Amino acid sequence: MKNRTRKKKSTILYAAIIIGVIIISSTIFFSYSEEQAKIRGEAFGNSLKFIQEDLRKITHSFDDNLSMFKEGSIHKEDFLDFGEKHQIEMDRVILRYDSLQVPISFVSAVEMFKLSAETQLESDIQMIEWVRTGNEDAYIRSDSLLQQSFEYEIAALGEFKLAQGKPLNYVEQSYQPEP
Repeated sequence: MKNRTRKKKSTILYAAIIIGVIIISSTIFFSYSEEQAKIRGEAFGNSLKFIQEDLRKITHSFDDNLSMFKEGSIHKEDFLDFGEKHQIEMDRVILRYDSLQVPISFVSAVEMFKLSAETQLESDIQMIEWVRTGNEDAYIRSDSLLQQSFEYEIAALGEFKLAQGKPLNYVEQSYQPEP
């Protein structure tokens, strides 16, 4: 009888130890997983920020060169050479969106950011065409595409804030991009 009680206590003790180990292991695993998700999220945010900053710099450089061309500070050929390099650089940066490890809640925001950048590039290509040919239709298309790019960017920012769980202001809530 004592042996049976001792075996029963021993079994209960082992079961309690096993349950304790499982609980502690699960807690460590979930804490580690949560920390890893946070690190991946920060890496995604930083990568997206770098892409956006690079696009801003490239676009600013294009605008500066276009202004200098319009003022007569640089020759048409110089601007067109710059335009070719600009297109290559923009394509290179836009491709970086595809290598992002995007959390599911941010997919639509990243797609909108990429669409904005692609539309910006199309606008720049039309502006380069205007410089090359003097075709006013290309200038008008460029202007229209630039506006569309801006609208995509605003929509992307709204999607990004929604994914972050941040409240939107009235303008962002009421904006619906055109199909």
